Amino acid sequence: MTQAHNSPPFSSRQRLWLGAILLAYALLGLVYMLATPPLESSDEYKHFPVVQFIQMEGQLPILDPDNPGRWLQEGAQPPLYYWLMAGLTSWIDTSDLPDVYELNKHAFVGNPNQIGNKNLMLHQPEREQFPGQGTILAIYLIRLASIGFGLGTVWITAVLGQQLFSSQVGLLAAALTAFNPMFLFISAAVNNDSLSVLLGSLGLLLLVQLWQQQPDPHRAWWRYVSLGLVLGLGILTKLSLGGLLGLTGLSLLWLTWREKRWQLFWVGGPLVLVTAVLVSGWWFWRNWTLYQDLTGLNVFIAVQGTRTNPITWADWVSEFGTFFRSYWGLFGGVNVAAPSVFYWFMNSFFVIGIIGWLHRPKQMVVKSANWLVVAWSLIVFTLLIRWNLISPAFQGRLIFPALAGINVLWAIGLLAWVPAKRQWLMLPSIAGLLAVAALLLASQTIRPAYTFPTPVTEVPAAAQIDPILFTGAEGVIHLVGTAMEPEQTVQPGGTTPVKVTLYWQLTEPVSHNLITGIHLLGRNFESVGQVNRHPASGQQPTSRWQVGQIWQDEYHIYVKQSAAAPTQLRVSVNLFDPEGLVETAASSQNGHPFSLVLVGPPARLIPDAPPPQPDTTLSADFDQGIRLLGYDLTANASPGEEISLMLLWQATAQPDKAYTIFVHLVNDEGYLLTTGDSPPVQGDFPTNLWRTDNWIDDEHKLQLPPNLLPGSYRLQIGLYDPVSGVRLSLVGGGDSITIPLEVQP
Repeated sequence: MTQAHNSPPFSSRQRLWLGAILLAYALLGLVYMLATPPLESSDEYKHFPVVQFIQMEGQLPILDPDNPGRWLQEGAQPPLYYWLMAGLTSWIDTSDLPDVYELNKHAFVGNPNQIGNKNLMLHQPEREQFPGQGTILAIYLIRLASIGFGLGTVWITAVLGQQLFSSQVGLLAAALTAFNPMFLFISAAVNNDSLSVLLGSLGLLLLVQLWQQQPDPHRAWWRYVSLGLVLGLGILTKLSLGGLLGLTGLSLLWLTWREKRWQLFWVGGPLVLVTAVLVSGWWFWRNWTLYQDLTGLNVFIAVQGTRTNPITWADWVSEFGTFFRSYWGLFGGVNVAAPSVFYWFMNSFFVIGIIGWLHRPKQMVVKSANWLVVAWSLIVFTLLIRWNLISPAFQGRLIFPALAGINVLWAIGLLAWVPAKRQWLMLPSIAGLLAVAALLLASQTIRPAYTFPTPVTEVPAAAQIDPILFTGAEGVIHLVGTAMEPEQTVQPGGTTPVKVTLYWQLTEPVSHNLITGIHLLGRNFESVGQVNRHPASGQQPTSRWQVGQIWQDEYHIYVKQSAAAPTQLRVSVNLFDPEGLVETAASSQNGHPFSLVLVGPPARLIPDAPPPQPDTTLSADFDQGIRLLGYDLTANASPGEEISLMLLWQATAQPDKAYTIFVHLVNDEGYLLTTGDSPPVQGDFPTNLWRTDNWIDDEHKLQLPPNLLPGSYRLQIGLYDPVSGVRLSLVGGGDSITIPLEVQP
C-alpha cells in the first residue's frame, strides 16, 4: 500500500508568506478589475447577458442559432457559474442593460497590432465609474466574486504543491499562479473560467489525495462523494472538466490493479461517478431534449462557427504564438498585447523551469502522484487541440483548469536550478518580479488601451488643410487636418503599417454613428489595405460629438500580402452610414464635389523579394541613378498585334523628378512607327519615389501598326522629363538603349 505524502505542513512563517501572496493577488485583482471597462474583459459582453437573463427571467436561456441574443454561443454553456452570479446580483435591477450595451461592431477583435479601437463596446464613462448602478454595479460585483474564486485557486495551488512536494514548492507555485497576468485578468472578469479553474484545481487536489492515501471507500465514503461532487459541479461549469472524471476512473482502476484492493474501483468508482451524474446529469438530459445533443455543442458551434478550411501546419505555427501570448497575457478581445519582451521573458522562464523538472527523475515516480498532474495537463491540452481543429480558439487561458498542476511542476523545476541553502531566496525574488510585471501591465498596457479620448483645442499648423465637407442625410463633418510622415515605406503583408492622422470637426449635429473608411490604393487604384471603424479611436461615435469639437484620429493601415509591388500607396478617406452602407457626399468649401478624397503624401510599397531574372540581362546606367537591368519581350510579333515589353529597373540613387519612360518602335532608317510611352508602372510608381536599391518591374504595351511589313525593327528605350522634354543621358554616351524586334508575317 502506498503511504500518504509526508511533506511537513506550512510553518508559521510560510503561512505569513501565503497570506501575503493572497493579499497581493487580491489587490492586483482589484487593479485589473478597475483597469478594464465593463463588458470589455474576455467575452464578458457575452457572459453577463446569460447572468442577466437568468436573474430577470428566473430560467436558463435557450440558444437559437438563428437568433442567438446578446449571449451568442455562451447561452449553451453549462449554467453553474451563471446561476451563482444571478443569485449574487438578484437584488440589483439590471433592466438598464440595453442602455449600456452598445457593441462596437468594427472593433479590432483578435488583432493586437492595430492602434486604438480595442473597445468591444461603445462606452459611457460617466455611468461606468465604480461601483456604478444597475448593470454596471452587477458587473463589478460579479467581478469581485470571480476574484474570490481566484483566491481559492491560489490557495489550492499552494496546498497541492505542499502535498506533492514541499511547502516551499507550494508557496512558489501559488505565486506563479497569483501573478500570472492572464489569470488575474480572467479572474477579474465576468467569465465562467474563474470558477472552472477553481473547480479543476480542487478536483485535481482531491484526486491526488486519494491516490496518496487510498482511503477505504466503505469507511471514508465521503472522500469519494466529495470528489464526485466537485467533478459534477465542474462539469456544470465547463464541459472540459469532464476529462477529470475520466482521469479519476483511470487512476482508481490503476490503484485497484496495483494494490489488489478491488473496492477502490468497484466501490469508490461508483461513489464518484454516481455523485457526479446526480449533480450534472440533468444538464445533459436538458440538452438532449432541446438540441438533440447531450453536450449542446451542436448549437454552440452553429453560433460560433467552424473553420472554413482545414487547419494547416502554417496555421498551427501562427496560432501557437497566440496560444503562448494568451497564456501569459493577451487582454481585452484578444487585441491588447503586452510588450514582446514580456512574452520572450515568460516563455524562456517557463522553459528553464520545465527543463529543471525533467532533470529530476526521482520526482517523476508514479507513486508520487506526479503523473496525475502531468496527465491532467495533457488531457486539457488535448481537448483544446481537438476544439481548435473545429473552431479557431487556440487560447492559452483555456488550459487554466490545469494551471495549479502546471505551476507546481514549474516551481519544482525552478528550484532544481538553485542550491538547497539558497532556495529560500526564490520566492521573494520571483514573486516580487512577477507581481511588479503584472501591475505594470495593468497600468501601462490595459488601462491606456481604454483611455477615453478628449477633443483637441486646435489642429497643428503643419496638419491644417482647406476643410473637406462630408455631408450626409443630416449633419456635416469637416475634415480639417491630415498628418502623414513624408517617407513611409512598407511591404506586402508586412508588420509595418502606413500611419495617418486625421482631424475631424463637427459643424452640424449628426444623429447617426458614421464610420470612417480609410483605404490604401495601390496599382490601378485597387484597395490593398483598409480600416473601417468609428472615428476618435473607435470610442466616441459621431452621434455623441458636440458642434465645434475637433477630434484627433490616428490610423494604422496594413498592406495585404497579395498587393502588387512596387507601387505608390495613396490614402483615401470617406465617411459612411454602416446601416445602409451609404457614403456621405464629399465637397470643398465652395461646393466642388470630390469623387475620391486623397490625403497626405503617397507611401511607398516595395517588394519583399529579390528582383526576378529577366530573359535578357543588361546593365544600362542612366543619369539620376536609374539602371536598366534587363527586359522580357513578347516573341513572334505580328502586324496589328499588341506586344508586351517588361522592363526591369533598379535605382542606384534617388531620382529628383518623376520621369516618363519612352518606348519607340523605329525602322532601320530611324523612322518612328509607334510609341508606348508612360511613367513607370503606368504612373503607379513614379521615379521620384524610387530609392537606392529598389527594383521596379515596368510593363509597356505597344500596338503594332496593322500595315507593318515583316522584318527587323528596333525598340528604343529611355527616359525624359515630361515638362521640358529633355531626355536623361546614358552614362558613357547616348540617351537610349536599343532592343531588336523581329516582326513575323
